[in-house]
Formats: sequence, C-alpha cells, structure tokens
Amino acid sequence: MRNILSITEARKKLPSIVKSLKNSPDTVYQITVHDEVVAEIKTPPKIKPGEAAAKLLAMRKKLKPKNKGYRLPISENIKEHLYVAEGKD
Repeated sequence: MRNILSITEARKKLPSIVKSLKNSPDTVYQITVHDEVVAEIKTPPKIKPGEAAAKLLAMRKKLKPKNKGYRLPISENIKEHLYVAEGKD
C-alpha cells in the first residue's frame, strides 16, 4: 500500500508513520516536494541471521585462486615489491 505525503505532512506525522510501519510493514510512504516524489519511507528487508556472512563466504569461494597453496613471498622480498631497481627493466 502506497501513501503519498508532502514533506510538511511527513514532518508532522513522522511518529505516527513509524508506528504504522511497525504494524503494517508492507506500507510505503512517498514523500513529495512540489508534487515530485523525492523519497520513500519503508521498512528494511528482513535478513536472516548469518545470511550476509554466508553470501560473503560463497563469493570468496568463487574468487579462490586456482593454484591452491601457491603464495608469493612478499615479506621475504619486500624491497623488490616496494622499490624499482635502477637499471632493471
């Protein structure tokens, strides 16, 4: 359900808008300025605990390097990675 309010009305009714969103989370309030919709107030999407972490882990598995166990020893050769040796190209 969508409700259209001017910015002035929204300021006056903000506490009641928040209470109504708690009671009916499907409601969307559109805020207008000079008859143009500039914002919406609605409840955030519900996320199950751990869902974000699971998605991040799944993304990390997709990006895993193909050469398992291969690591570049940067700490052993730090100067080679930080400074360009003169005369070497």
